[in-house]
Order: sequence, then C-alpha cells, then structure tokens
Amino acid sequence: TLCIATVDAPQHIPDSLAMATAFPIPASLQELESSPYNLLPYPHDFDDDDEAARAESFDKLIRLLDSGNRSLSSNGLGLFDVPDGEEDTDAWNDSERIQALYTLVRKSDSLAPAARSRLVKSLCSAVHGLCSALANPGVVMSQQQGTQDGSTSVVSQSFRDALACHIYFLFTLMFLTESKEKLGKSLLGGNGTNGKTKSKGGRSKKSKDPEGDM
Repeated sequence: TLCIATVDAPQHIPDSLAMATAFPIPASLQELESSPYNLLPYPHDFDDDDEAARAESFDKLIRLLDSGNRSLSSNGLGLFDVPDGEEDTDAWNDSERIQALYTLVRKSDSLAPAARSRLVKSLCSAVHGLCSALANPGVVMSQQQGTQDGSTSVVSQSFRDALACHIYFLFTLMFLTESKEKLGKSLLGGNGTNGKTKSKGGRSKKSKDPEGDM
C-alpha cells in the first residue's frame, strides 16, 4: 500500500475544507476507480484490438500529457486563474488528463521501454513546470488572504490539486518500477543459486572419478 502524508488527506482536514479538494491523495492506486475520482481502467476511446492499436492508444495518451505540459510552460499560473465570483475548477488538469495519467501509470509495465521513458519525462516535466510557475508566478493569480503583516497571495486550490496529482503519479510510477526491478533481481538470484548448486555438484563428481580409477 502506497501512502503519502499530506495536509489534503480527507482524514486530516475538516469536512468544509475537504469538499474543496478535487484530488485528495488516495491510499492506493486502485482507489482512483471509486468515489470521488471515479476513473476508468482505460479511456472510452482506448483501442485495444491488437498490439499495434494498443501501442498507438498509449502513445496518444502520452501526447495528450505533452501537449498540456507545453501549455503549462507557456502560460504558467495563468492556467489556474480564478476570476472573482467563479468556481475554482481545473481546466488544465482536467478529468481527461487525470484519466490519461491513471491509465499510463497503472499499465506502465505494459509500455514499451521508449514509451515508459517518455511517460517519466512527461511527468517530470509537468512537476518541474508547476514548481517553476510557483517559484516565478509573474502574475498574481489567486485569492488574497489578509494577515497581520498585510495581504498575501496564495495559489488556487486547482493548482494545489494539480501539483499533488502529478507528484502522486510520479511517486507511484517510481514505486511500481522499483518493485518490478526488485522482483526481477529476486527471480534472477534464485536461478543463479540453483545454477551454482548444480555446478558444484558437477565438480564434486569429477573430482571423485579419478579416485575411483586409482
């Protein structure tokens, strides 16, 4: 079970604030197919007829992520601007993008090495773009909260959700990749041990043969 500590986790915040969180960190990847996420194993238009169609469908999802990253690079925090009086909805990290992220990360073992590398690069690029936008806001895009020291700008909830979402999927991809590597090494180690035992047995037999001849 993969757990990430976060102030946005539903069990740690009041109900009034939890309602505003569009992407609370799930306790496991499988939870994303239940409420409040309600994601699908694959997008509706995912073509799974054969290997070529499947590869093209995965490629299409990665291209969708890359297109969003280019938009983020060009517009920064402007993508998360919430005009006064309007609801804070995430037009950048929308349901289509989150669905693509979920499908790609969930099925990362099925991706070709080049496609998996592109997915890692796309996730890293998104996280880097979000952090760069936060470090260099350029334009004040968020609500204003009064403090004792004056007025301080804070990023919108949709921005925080987008950042949490991409960090979560990147961490999950790393976790799945590491688990696969450990399993592979474990299997190879077991085979190697058996081979050595056999080899020792062979050598032992050969060493005894000359004694028998004598």
